[in-house]
Amino acid sequence: MGFVRHTTNVQDERFGRSYPCSCTIERRKNRLTETLLANSGLGALKRLNFDNLVSVGRTPDKTNQTNYEKATQIAKDYSVAMHGWLVILGEHGSGKTHVAASIVNAAIARGIPTMFFSVADLVDYFHSALNKEKNGEAIDQGYSALLDIPLLVIDDCHSQISGEWGQQKFDQLINHRWNAKLPTVFTTLALNDELDHRLSIRLSDDRNTQIVDLGIWETAPYSFIGAMDKSTVTKFKFENFVSDGIGLSKTQRQDLIWLEGRLREWAAQPDGWIVLTGSHGVGKTHLACAIANVRMEQGDRVAFATVPDLLDHLRASYKQDQSESYDQTFKRLLEVKLLVLDDLGAHRSSDWAEEKIYQLINHRYTTRAWTIITMNGKPSDLEDRIASRLTFTELSEVYKVEAPDFRTLRPTS
Repeated sequence: MGFVRHTTNVQDERFGRSYPCSCTIERRKNRLTETLLANSGLGALKRLNFDNLVSVGRTPDKTNQTNYEKATQIAKDYSVAMHGWLVILGEHGSGKTHVAASIVNAAIARGIPTMFFSVADLVDYFHSALNKEKNGEAIDQGYSALLDIPLLVIDDCHSQISGEWGQQKFDQLINHRWNAKLPTVFTTLALNDELDHRLSIRLSDDRNTQIVDLGIWETAPYSFIGAMDKSTVTKFKFENFVSDGIGLSKTQRQDLIWLEGRLREWAAQPDGWIVLTGSHGVGKTHLACAIANVRMEQGDRVAFATVPDLLDHLRASYKQDQSESYDQTFKRLLEVKLLVLDDLGAHRSSDWAEEKIYQLINHRYTTRAWTIITMNGKPSDLEDRIASRLTFTELSEVYKVEAPDFRTLRPTS
């Protein structure tokens, strides 16, 4: 019959009473879970949970793995004791949706009603309720339930909402849940100008919001902006660098041989920055690539950016149809293990360009992140804030490569 009656111990307070048996309790729990899942909007994402989440992410970088693990632990803790709002940041493919769906599944397993929407699906949900009302059907009570549901998850909240009405309904929902301090989870690429201003203010308010950053998503050990793809970079190694050749004076030959040796040492044990100056074709880029190849062989992530191409790329990434956003591009360069900035100073100077280069250089200066910089002029030719960082002796080693154009040289026999 699905219940048990205690009949053996008259002293037991349950004596003579009927209680659901363990099988009935389990069936009820399963039915509740199935109902909550069916109403959650998860769909195929119900397969995602913390057990099948790679807790350190899929990046080979140890620092990023540690940060990722800390971020996912915060999400796990939130799923147990939901309080306030949680914002999950990360670029495409970093696992934001997996983490958010895991929170939903954990909540549902505890019997907590939860709904999961992408921004696009949420707006469709609003329109569905409106259409029913216009057609004289019973007014959909789903929107009212959505306002006060114990946990709401909004995925991809950086997506644009089309239509004034949809934006208005979204704002009403957000304002209600903010004022009521109802548990709500958001995923987005970044907290920036692309987000609705009113939403961004709330998501950045640490009085009611936790922010976890899943970091950069980089499965490949090498990324580039400009012409130096991996097949090109791997051609330039220390082994095929011509450190003596036709046209070199004795002093130039000695200096270049010494410099190659020093850069080999630095590549084996990086610390701080290397700045290579000199004319076109003297081997600066070759040496920078050689260092990059050594670090890739050691498993480090490396990015190579030709500065004029980098600035063009950043300008283009403001467009919404770009596969990689401005923030993703810039963040990748900020946090990569080794960054090569080639042809610094070759860009057309503008306030915007100077500011972007300064932001990048200042971040890596502050964190002492390994950076190789090549330039045709002198550091003193650059804007003062940038020049002072490039020549800071406790961080940076500056070398001028004195040689004729290597494109005209051949190894001596």
